[in-house]
Amino acid sequence: MCPYLSRSKRRVKEPRKQRNMPQFQLPNGLSPEARKYALQELARRAGVAGEFFRAWNIEVQAERTVVKLSDDIPQIIFQHATEEDFARLLAGHFPVARAAWLAAPRERLLRQDIVLPFVHPSEATAPLFTRLEDGGLRCEHDLLLSTLFTLARAEELISPVSDAHGRFPAAASLATQHGFLERPIVDEYGLAFAQILSVLLPSWQPALMSLRINLTHDIDTVGIPLQLRTAVAHTIKRRQPAATLRDLISCFTHEEGTELRLVRALARISNSRGLQSSFFWKASPPGPHDSGYDPMHPKVQRVIDDLRSQGFVLGVHPGYDTFGDPARLRQEVAVLRQALGSDRLGGRQHYLRWSPRTWLDWESCGLVYDSSLGFADAIGFRAGTSHPFRPWSFQENRELDLIEVPLVVMDCTPVKYMGLARREGLERIRACLQRTELVGGVFTLLWHNVPLIEPEYTGWYEAVLDMIPAGAKKFAVPDSPKILW
Repeated sequence: MCPYLSRSKRRVKEPRKQRNMPQFQLPNGLSPEARKYALQELARRAGVAGEFFRAWNIEVQAERTVVKLSDDIPQIIFQHATEEDFARLLAGHFPVARAAWLAAPRERLLRQDIVLPFVHPSEATAPLFTRLEDGGLRCEHDLLLSTLFTLARAEELISPVSDAHGRFPAAASLATQHGFLERPIVDEYGLAFAQILSVLLPSWQPALMSLRINLTHDIDTVGIPLQLRTAVAHTIKRRQPAATLRDLISCFTHEEGTELRLVRALARISNSRGLQSSFFWKASPPGPHDSGYDPMHPKVQRVIDDLRSQGFVLGVHPGYDTFGDPARLRQEVAVLRQALGSDRLGGRQHYLRWSPRTWLDWESCGLVYDSSLGFADAIGFRAGTSHPFRPWSFQENRELDLIEVPLVVMDCTPVKYMGLARREGLERIRACLQRTELVGGVFTLLWHNVPLIEPEYTGWYEAVLDMIPAGAKKFAVPDSPKILW
């Protein structure tokens, strides 16, 4: 959710504060299971079929991981970080290395050096993989550690920094500090891995992965109950007196108010472009950051039923205070299951209040997917990826029974948090979309209903949708995490 503050207020940086260190501490090294998971995620992004990957012989040794694709093919070696290097990571010292491609990609946006966070740099930028005398290949850096720490957001388990809403801010991230937040670096690792697989297996062809579009809408407010200040703001702030009148009339009739009508407008826009949207609904009590509407209200139910009949996806948008409160989360999810008429749901945390431990809370509720993994204060790839994935839990040393669908762009991020002029903001969004297309990922966009009539957002949504290339596919979340790959 984006608090709809004025631009002048948004320029004031939210204070950072020190949060309590997590109760769970990261292990002093990566388990064999964790390294195999990281290798699996590289293989998925390289276009390797699941059946082929499961036939590999993977041996995790103390100082390296050895991969044998088959008995007659030279091996691939992944070097491990030293114990000293790992100890420095746990102490909060996060280095960044850079490496070259084995063969320079043809695409301009991929010609930069490969970025390897959490890996100690060498004196010169060398290829990520080097050839061995026996025909095999060796990764000189701990690529598996970099992959796992980036996907699992390890720095957020280590860093005590948070903003006024308890969120880890983009400004504090390694990706912002080193200028790679707007690159899906883990997906780029997959392309680099595909290069070496093609060297060892000239006849192998990676699976074709094309761009998929995931439009999502957090329905924070529906105008029920009526807030007079909000209704008046339609006239004073948004220059929409008809919207104010509509809200007042809706209090005494069966007509829907402005904000529910805007939900329908989002659906019409999606239908007109042949795209499918997901609508995430709330069941939180009223509070300073929650409007407190009832998803069972007849007018809300009428909109929900109409969206369902048109084939749109319905999901959950747990309230502000569910962050870090599993019991409250379960209560709201139970209400939304009833209101939405489904047990197999996913969605997004309100205000993007999320941490790696939130994954465990969502899994415990039996939710299928989460799409909270994006920064509020910057667009880009918070976990270095645009591909949906099953998260890794350091605490339980396993892959979770949940799908993460990373968020790339939220409507108010470039406009209010980043304060970008429209031209620059759209160009940076276009670059993220193009990079997502190059790696065959999912471009997930969050657009709320109210910004459709906010003067500051005029034309933004349509301009972003106009960037989507013809033939881009609609993203469909699998029915179960177990069939993701």
